[in-house]
Order: sequence, then structure tokens, then C-alpha cells
Amino acid sequence: MKKSSLTKPAAILLVFVFVLSGCGKKEEKETDKTKPEAPKVETTAEPEEEAASEEEEIPPEQMDLIKYNYYVELNNDIVEIIDSINYYYEVVDYTEEFSLLPDTGLTYGYRIYGKNTDILDDCLQLADMDPDYGELDTLVKEMAEPLRALMETFSDISDSHDYADNQYQKAKEYHAVVYANADAFIEPGYAFMDAIDEMGDARIAEEEEQMKAEGNLIIYNASRAISIGREVLDAAYDQGVNDENLTDLDLTEIRALYDELVAVVADFDAATADNDQLIKESLSNSRPFDGLYDGLIQALEWMIEQVESGTLPDLSGSGAPLGSLGHFSEVLGQCIDRYNSVFVD
Repeated sequence: MKKSSLTKPAAILLVFVFVLSGCGKKEEKETDKTKPEAPKVETTAEPEEEAASEEEEIPPEQMDLIKYNYYVELNNDIVEIIDSINYYYEVVDYTEEFSLLPDTGLTYGYRIYGKNTDILDDCLQLADMDPDYGELDTLVKEMAEPLRALMETFSDISDSHDYADNQYQKAKEYHAVVYANADAFIEPGYAFMDAIDEMGDARIAEEEEQMKAEGNLIIYNASRAISIGREVLDAAYDQGVNDENLTDLDLTEIRALYDELVAVVADFDAATADNDQLIKESLSNSRPFDGLYDGLIQALEWMIEQVESGTLPDLSGSGAPLGSLGHFSEVLGQCIDRYNSVFVD
């Protein structure tokens, strides 16, 4: 596994969880409406017969939403673990024997964050339940063991304050786990992200068509702007481009997406300025995104200018520089978080 093989800009953005509502109004994440059903798929705390009975009470459509939402949450955890693998190997040499890279200027554990395994545990149960998600179910089972090891070890690393004691003994133990499990996890992890991304695109397109048909123009344009942002990152990924070779990016598709994004954001602003539309969609705030979409347009403009300039973004700092794919991804992530807080939570 080479470190460069872990770069997939589009991966970080499948984070807003659509629930196909049929009413065209606010979508509901699995927090208050769908997630209370989740204990019904667990059998550890209930008699088997009772659990089976309760499981049967969940309508198939609702079960599909629960499973899809949990798989999206697992996707998000996978993205963060891949990020941590990348950051880990910015400090530690990719060799079986633990060794710190020279002259990085970075501290061991730099930007590494672990994850608890709750979502993974839930998804392992769901993988054996209907609806059958085929390849996705198989991939959950395939990557579960190495993913769990990485989640737990990165949690240990992020919490460790004595890793340097006894000639980095703890760091050596952590490294043995990371080195042994990262390669086993990466291939099914990326395959899972690709598969859930494809499923998500189909569901999002269906939902957006429904929003538009029912005249819910605020949520439609809010969703469409995010979809365009994801298409920008997908276009870069499909070309094999990341921030280390950003100037190789063919801007033909990117410029078309930029023009569409500008038009969609203008339509969003017009819809939120219409009091009748706010009432129709039960929104009290005429600026629910506080200019985040303008920032998304600006981030894309800077990225296009960076490519046109023929100079790569300065990646020597700790943050994503202006004009980079990473910065565009960060701004898009902020838009997605806001979308969830406005329309989903």
C-alpha cells in the first residue's frame, strides 16, 4: 500500500442521509424518527423470539431506510479512518518495523482520531438482514475485523500521552496493528465507499426530482448545490487528480459545473427571499445557510484559478490552502453539515 493510493477526494462527502419521505417536505435523519427502531434489530438484550417479533414489525420500506442510513454512517467512519491512515504515514515510515520519518516537523499521532465501533457493530447485524444489499453486505463483513482494529488502535493513539516511554514501546505495539490491518482494510473500504456512493447518487437524484416536482424549491436547490459539489470532486477523482497534481486537472467539466452551481445558488437565494416559499417549506430563517453556498462558489473559483495559474497549492501547512481540492471539500462539508441541521435533524 502506497500512501498516495489512499487519496480519494470525493470520499469525504457522502454524509447527508436522505430519507425518502414521499411528502416532499423535511427529510428525517435516523435520529428521532428512524433510529429508535434500531434496537429492534439487536438481539443481545432481548429474548430471541421477542426480538424476531419486533423485527417483523418494521415495515420493509422503513427497514431499507434504517439500513441505508447506517451504511452511510459507516461510510463516514471509513472516510475518517482512511484520513487517519494517511496522517499516520506522514509521520511513521511505511515499513514493518516501527520508524519515524525524518524531518517531518510533525508529532506522532498528528491529526489521528479513532472511532468507536458502535456503527460497525450495528452494520454487521444489518448485513445479515433484509433488504439484501448484495456487495455492500459482503464488504461490511470482509472489512469488519481490520476496520475494528484500526478504529480501536487510532483511538488509543489519539489518547496516548506516554507513547514515547520505554523507547516508544506503545507506539511500536500500535504500529504492528496499523501495519497489519491497513492493507487488508483499504481495498474493501474503498469498494464499499464506491458502492454506497453509487446507491446514494441514485437515491439523491430521485429525492431531488420529487422535491422539484412538489415545488419545494428551497430544499431542492440546497440539495442540488451539494450534489454539484460532489460532482466536482468526483470529476477530479475520475481524472486521478488530487492536490499533489492539481494542475493536471482538465477544467472542461469543472467549468460547466461551476456555471450550474452559480445558477442553482441564485435560484436558492431567490427561493429563500420568497416568504410564500418559506411558509410552504416550514422554514423560519430566510438565510438558513448564512452565505455558505457563496463560499462554496468562491472556493471553486479559487480552485479553478489555482489550476489555471499552473502552480500547485502549498501543502506544507496543517490546513487545506485556498485554491486546493481539500479546501473545496472542507467548504462543501460545511454546507452538508448545515443541510443536515436545517432539513434533516
